[in-house]
Amino acid sequence: MNELVICRHRPGAGEGVTTVLTIDQDGNIAKTDPNLSLVLGYAGSDIKGHSLKLLIASAEDNPLCPDYASYHDSGRPLTVTFRHSGGQFMAARVVVRKATRNRPSPLANGEAPFPAPGRAARSRPRAAEREDIARTKALLAHIRNSLARGGLPLEFQAIQAMKHPDQGLCLEVLARLRGLDQGDRDMTPEDFLPLIERFELSRRLDRQVIKQTLCHLYRHPEVATSLGYCGFNLSRGSLQDDALPAFIGQALEKTGLDPASLCFEIPARHAVNLTAECRQLCRMLRQLGCKTALDGAGTSMESYRLAGRLPVDYIKLAPELMEGLHDEPTHLVMAEALQRIANTTGKVTIATSIENDIARQRVQLLGVDFIQGRHVSAPRPLDELTSVPGSHSTGAIA
Repeated sequence: MNELVICRHRPGAGEGVTTVLTIDQDGNIAKTDPNLSLVLGYAGSDIKGHSLKLLIASAEDNPLCPDYASYHDSGRPLTVTFRHSGGQFMAARVVVRKATRNRPSPLANGEAPFPAPGRAARSRPRAAEREDIARTKALLAHIRNSLARGGLPLEFQAIQAMKHPDQGLCLEVLARLRGLDQGDRDMTPEDFLPLIERFELSRRLDRQVIKQTLCHLYRHPEVATSLGYCGFNLSRGSLQDDALPAFIGQALEKTGLDPASLCFEIPARHAVNLTAECRQLCRMLRQLGCKTALDGAGTSMESYRLAGRLPVDYIKLAPELMEGLHDEPTHLVMAEALQRIANTTGKVTIATSIENDIARQRVQLLGVDFIQGRHVSAPRPLDELTSVPGSHSTGAIA
């Protein structure tokens, strides 16, 4: 048997929750662990006995996703696109290893060996499931309390202009929640987004992030007037929220901020199934004077069509494209195709997850307009952004 170690992870945004699937010789799922629901959204009973291939996106869904056979015994980490229980596609880092009875489990509360055969082996998983349920309930209550109180510990990450250095301050706002217990690190979306989406709290989170950011900019007018791009991630729930444009419009009216500096990023994985809703949202936000972006372009063939036809202002290239840019010729060709689409349709491109100078040079040769990633700047607390840096001639926040 083999084990798939799956980590929901967005490069540059911190590590996420890890789960392990045990795969039998026929390619079927023989065993799961309690973290499965947090990573992929399924209960163990939903997928046990089913083929692993049912969880992995096909080549039509995601041309970057390798066939299971191609990485079956590779032992090296790869980015794979899975089908989440919510219907969307989700990128995760995967390592395949030989199953070992005494291998430690990746439970978030500590490492514990797999149970030995016998009655104890049968009782341990049930206890672990109960513990996982209790932790999930505690996390859900914590999320609801955090949204009710407000004051989320938001972060921002700089975006650097490659062609025109006079673009002003460019950044993306990143949602964070305080740790479950005092002293815990702040949680990233990989930690809490599965629960927020499952219990339909994503609209509240998006609105809280927007409201809190606009209030911060209102209190620091020097920063607000220097902004060239302030990006917000929109969830699936917000894409279906007919009242969101009115909420944004009222917030802009109260704060007096320039709507042209605000950009609302639409995930390509959601836009595939909600194209009509996304098109309408783009039009309504444009009427307010705001900008929109297609986030994660290049993870599916459909996202290329959306990049050309959806009335967005920006196209953000998917992290998966950037990861293999230096050693995967197909990634370079696909990124070049998106750049050509942008040039043809008058849109602006942003390459995400630029982690080193080699990647920066590659996208610069492609003609990408902006870059984002740890090579530009690591995420920082939004509260630190209280004044304009000494010089923003680079089009980024240092």
